[in-house]
Amino acid sequence: MNFWKSSPRHNLEEYEVKCHKEVSMLTEEQIRERLDEILVPGVARSLVKLNSVREITISDAQVNISLASAALSSETQGWLKTKVQDVVKRLPGVRDVKVDFIEARPRDANEIGNVIAVMSGKGGVGKSLVAALLGIALARDGKEVGILDADITGPSIPKIFGLNRARPCGSDTGILPVLSRIGIEIISINLMLAHEDDAVIWRGPLIGKTIQQFYEDVLWGKLDYLMVDLPPGT
Repeated sequence: MNFWKSSPRHNLEEYEVKCHKEVSMLTEEQIRERLDEILVPGVARSLVKLNSVREITISDAQVNISLASAALSSETQGWLKTKVQDVVKRLPGVRDVKVDFIEARPRDANEIGNVIAVMSGKGGVGKSLVAALLGIALARDGKEVGILDADITGPSIPKIFGLNRARPCGSDTGILPVLSRIGIEIISINLMLAHEDDAVIWRGPLIGKTIQQFYEDVLWGKLDYLMVDLPPGT
C-alpha cells in the first residue's frame, strides 16, 4: 500500500502546491480582462472602459482590487463589489477577492485622447448633425467616442440618437452619461429636462458653468474622441 498516495495531508500539500503555481501564473492583465466583462449599471460600459479600476494587487491566493467611486451610487457600488468578487474568484487559484472603493471625482478617472469642437456662425446649418455623424463614423471605426451637447439653449443631439426618454444617472460624486445604441456616450441638458421640448433660458455665465460641469463632472472614462457640439455663434 502506498501511504503517500492515500494520505489526506499529502493530497492537501499537492493541492496547495497546485494553487500556488496557478496563482503565480495569474496576471493583472487576466484580471482586467474579466473586469472588462462587467458592465456598470446605468451606462452599460465596462469598469475598465470607464477607467474605474484604479489598482490590482495579487498576493498568494488573494486578489485586492480598488475601484473609483466616481459617479457610482451606494447601491451600484454594492452590486459591483459582489459581481467583481464572483467573477474574479472563478479564475484558477484565487481563493479570496477583496474589493474596496476609493473616493474619486470623474475628472480623476477621465482619460480623453482628443477633443473635437464643432461650431458654426449661426444656427440651423446642420452643426449638430455633423457632430453626430462624425461621432458615428469614428465609433464604427472602432474608436471609443463621447458627445458633449454644449448647445444648452437648443440641444438636439438626443433627438438625433433617439434618446428622448433616456435619463442620465449617477451620484453626488458625478454623472453617468447615456449610452446610445451604437455605443456612443452622450450628455445633454435635454436629457435632464422633465419634458424634451422645455425651453432653457439661461444667461451666459450659467451656460458656461454647465458646459464645464458636463466636461469635468461626467464620468466619460477612457475615450479616444470627445465631440463637443458648441452653441451657434461661438
